[in-house]
Amino acid sequence: MVGKGKSIKHGGNGMDYAIKKDHAEIIDKRNVVGENGQEIKNEFKVFQDLNHRCENNDISFVLSPETKNGSKLTNQDFKEIADDFLKRMKLDKHQAIVIKHSDKKHTHLHIYVNRIDSNGVAYKDKHIGYKSQKMADEVAQSRGLTRASEVEKLHKEMEKLNHKELKKQILQKHKAVLEHQPKDFKTYRELMKSSGVEIKPTINKTGRMQGYKVQFQGVELKASSIKESIKINGKSKQISPLTLHSLGVKTQPSKALDLA
Repeated sequence: MVGKGKSIKHGGNGMDYAIKKDHAEIIDKRNVVGENGQEIKNEFKVFQDLNHRCENNDISFVLSPETKNGSKLTNQDFKEIADDFLKRMKLDKHQAIVIKHSDKKHTHLHIYVNRIDSNGVAYKDKHIGYKSQKMADEVAQSRGLTRASEVEKLHKEMEKLNHKELKKQILQKHKAVLEHQPKDFKTYRELMKSSGVEIKPTINKTGRMQGYKVQFQGVELKASSIKESIKINGKSKQISPLTLHSLGVKTQPSKALDLA
């Protein structure tokens, strides 16, 4: 579960937007009775008027369970998640409203909290973004939900698999281009571009090309990372066939290459 938090001004506008959005439901109110952002903000102001030094006197949180988790949770589940989260944040005694959004199949919570307590004391919001994620992660762990770290790990694994497939396709295009026996690096770039692969040279301070990257389907990769397996003396070895050396290009030529 991902958690985000920040102190804001004009929380009434944010509450109004969250409440009026399609598929929005108010699933909990804490020490407020208002039905819209302005009414709730006026209730917040009773305590906020006790502290004129604090400008960002509302706090906005977003709690986003992993998509599959969110689709199975009931309103009571979400209320309990919000209760647990606010308690861990030490904001359970503050006025708040909890709104559930279930648009785009991604069910999540918006929580607006009065930063000022009943004694006029402002909640300390230093590192509130980091703390929000930490507490959301603890809530997810305690309830057996997917944690943000697990989602990030899954995304990295999917990215790795995607890059592996892209590298395979780039290598195939590279080999097809070499069959045309390009006379120089400029021609090689043009042929690769016509096949959908952008070649982006790395130029050093002296204006010389010392390497290059390849961009394909919106992903940029180092040319040296695109490898294939060959057998040498019966043993499999990874090589990079996209190096400048393999194309007959020196990394420090006597004069700069024509890359236009």
